[in-house]
Amino acid sequence: MKILNLYAGIGGNRKNWGDQDEITAIEFNPKIATIYQDFFPNDKVIVADAHQYLLEHFSEFDFIWSSPPCQTHSQIRFIATRKAGGGRLDKSQFIQI
Repeated sequence: MKILNLYAGIGGNRKNWGDQDEITAIEFNPKIATIYQDFFPNDKVIVADAHQYLLEHFSEFDFIWSSPPCQTHSQIRFIATRKAGGGRLDKSQFIQI
């Protein structure tokens, strides 16, 4: 099975998947991508924007795992809620597909 692992980080969820599948990991931060590659040397690791990669390549995979950073702890939530006067973040801005 061809698996696309978006927002791969250092591979927290990946450690439970075994090595029988062909896995492509997408990570935006090159330093973190290097750590991931050290943990999972058989995976293909691509440094890119996960959302854009998904839009361009989703049809190439049998299964897509997407685990974006937690919005409740991200800088975008802090900025967006501050601009909105402390209100709730509109999560629809994160959903495109």
